[in-house]
Amino acid sequence: MKSPISKVMMDLVSHILDEEKTDDIDNPNRYMYDRIKWVKNNQSNDDEPYQIGLESLRVLVYQLGLFQKHIFKRDGKELEQLITEK
Repeated sequence: MKSPISKVMMDLVSHILDEEKTDDIDNPNRYMYDRIKWVKNNQSNDDEPYQIGLESLRVLVYQLGLFQKHIFKRDGKELEQLITEK
């Protein structure tokens, strides 16, 4: 039996591969937004929480790959981040 974490990781990889066909990775500005804030402001009761979670993880992975950080904003300004581990 797969662990719940293994299932999420496998589903995330599958989701990334499915989305890769339509991603415009050459346009990194597409990913320059606060995903967590966006979900809080735009999620509806009809949205499937697991799918929203997978999409959020995909965007966060892309942000790490493209910008070497996650995008978090407060009052329209990007928050500074300290990353101490690599």
